[in-house]
Amino acid sequence: MPLTDPRRFRRLLLRAILVPVGLLLLLAALLLWEVRDLLQTQEAARRSQVTLVRVERVRQLFIDRETGLRGFLLAGDRIFLEPYHAAEQALPKALDELERDLEGKPTEQVRMVELREGWKSWEQVATRMLALYDEGGDWLGLVRSGVGKERMDALRAILDTLVAEERQRAELQGAEAEQGARTVLILGLLWALTVGVLLAWLSRRQLLTLARDYEASLARVQAQADALRASEARLESRVAQRTAELTAANQELESFSYSVSHDLRAPLRAIDGFAQALREDEAERLSSGSRQLLERLQAAAMRMGQLIDDLLQLSRVTRAELRREPVDLSALASSVATELRQREPGREVNLAIQPGLSTRGDPRLLRVLMENLLGNAWKFTSKRPGARIEFFSETAGGVTHYAVRDDGVGFDMAYADKLFTPFQRMHKATDFPGTGIGLATVQRIVHRHGGHIEAQATVGGGAIFRFTLQESLA
Repeated sequence: MPLTDPRRFRRLLLRAILVPVGLLLLLAALLLWEVRDLLQTQEAARRSQVTLVRVERVRQLFIDRETGLRGFLLAGDRIFLEPYHAAEQALPKALDELERDLEGKPTEQVRMVELREGWKSWEQVATRMLALYDEGGDWLGLVRSGVGKERMDALRAILDTLVAEERQRAELQGAEAEQGARTVLILGLLWALTVGVLLAWLSRRQLLTLARDYEASLARVQAQADALRASEARLESRVAQRTAELTAANQELESFSYSVSHDLRAPLRAIDGFAQALREDEAERLSSGSRQLLERLQAAAMRMGQLIDDLLQLSRVTRAELRREPVDLSALASSVATELRQREPGREVNLAIQPGLSTRGDPRLLRVLMENLLGNAWKFTSKRPGARIEFFSETAGGVTHYAVRDDGVGFDMAYADKLFTPFQRMHKATDFPGTGIGLATVQRIVHRHGGHIEAQATVGGGAIFRFTLQESLA
């Protein structure tokens, strides 16, 4: 597995996040559990408070019964029996409510049974006292016997016991709640401290792991970069070697071509000279067929000579040392145009040259370039009366393009890829003379000046040649 595998990084990151988050979620669950206990304890405390209130309510009703009866017996006025009777009406409901509060508490349920029995017993005594009073009996003796007080005290004792037990239970629940809250607080602090320490340890461990991975990756990248630089150096060395070999081969080939071309000129001149001498000295004895053969022989020698001249020029273009100096292209074009007009003064050609076009380059080679481009335009417009030839510049993408445009016969763009190849011709030699080397010479000159050349044309619609130069000044 690569040291910088993204899956390894994601696992480390998830581990650093998921472990603390899991511990925090567990802490949250424990806290919720403890909070639920606290809420239950609080609810129990509230119910205990309600029970104590109801116990005091029952106690007050017993007191109302006792004091109402006592007031009536002492004053003999039945108005004192009003709280006695009111308490009698309210007591069953108060006892029922109190008993419902004590459900589920066996001890208190026993107390309730005792309370109801004690109440019933006191009611029997109270009813006996009222009956003796109404009958004129010795009710006072019954009061002095203390039976009623004894039974009411028993009721008070039961109520006191209920209150004491309920308060004890509430205090116990409060203590448990306080202990629970204290436990939750301590556990929370310890848990948070533990999670913090664990998170710090995990973070430090992950950072150390990532740092080791980064250093290992950096070392691998450095090693790959060193290997790439070494490979690049070897490649550059091989390219330089191949370039040198290719340059030497090209120079050898150009030298061979130049020598062969130069050496062929002498026998050609001899052939042409002997043919001319034969025509002049033996013209009367030669038949018309023989004279035509001699004319064809001289024409072939002349064409061969032109071909050799073009090859020599192409060779010189390649071999010549390039000089760079300011060149007035407009002046060059005008000079070439003048020569063309002098060569064929009878032609009517509108030759427009944009003034002020200049560049840096070799003036001899650039003149050859203009001679070939303008010469081609001149040649391929020879069959169009009032032809138009232009030389101008235009800018595309921040680059200056020079252009020679004519409205001559043009050519088929399907063969455009052969246009700059030596000895390739777009038209028959009988229609337009030429050796097919001129445009190859133009392309080499442009390339030697760091430029690019292209052509567009339509059959019968003229052609335009655009070229760039490395140091265009236009």
